Amino acid sequence: MQNHQLIQRIRDFISKEHKSGKTLITYQRNPDFPDFLRNYEIGVELDHFKEIILQEETGLELGGLNKKSFSLIFPLTDLELIEKGKITILGHEINTIKEKSVDFSLFLLIGINKNLEKDIEKLRQLNFISNGIEGFLIRTIPRRFWCRISSDAIEKKFSFEFLGNAIHHLFRQKFGNLIKSIEIIFINSYPDAIDQFREASSEIMTQIKKRWRDKIEEWKKNIDCDYDWGCEICPYQEECYNVKQVLVSREDI
Repeated sequence: MQNHQLIQRIRDFISKEHKSGKTLITYQRNPDFPDFLRNYEIGVELDHFKEIILQEETGLELGGLNKKSFSLIFPLTDLELIEKGKITILGHEINTIKEKSVDFSLFLLIGINKNLEKDIEKLRQLNFISNGIEGFLIRTIPRRFWCRISSDAIEKKFSFEFLGNAIHHLFRQKFGNLIKSIEIIFINSYPDAIDQFREASSEIMTQIKKRWRDKIEEWKKNIDCDYDWGCEICPYQEECYNVKQVLVSREDI
């Protein structure tokens, strides 16, 4: 399935959910981020806020152990498929959410100018966002993803509009000219919508997993590994990683 069909399926899903009565909010990224930031007393700086937000300090939890959660980052070079700077929320803005935790999904479409595997892997890491926003924490464990927003940040008007603009800023700050455009879709408060979004984006996940499997197979060939199991459960994972680092260093030299 071509990328334009994959993205169109996502857009059709959003439109259908909105027509069914679900709340839909859209923003456009502010191109002057320093000016935008003056409306908030929340810091945004790359690798500056490596903080832990304890349960008692949490104002709102997005996803979590007892909620549905999902994150997906899809880098692609088909720039015309991305609605540049658009921030879409299928669900509610933070100041209208009364619960302490809600179901949550984050989808990033990232337009890039080159399709190098090493760059794509870096783009799929989210922790640098967590380390770049005051009062915001991303936690990930296998098959589980969630975020915490501190009570203090919410008092300072933390919103999905703010988060979307901060994500745009941090990605561009970290990856520079690699990033050509970003579109963000948040889903919250609708567990059925998250299930349906998983289904709508399943072909994207299949594509990502295939690239990862191909990468593992290529790596196994490089080190003459003939084990059938996946790397994540391999008893020689640490030794294999050390060998990989030596090979990477040799390539750099």
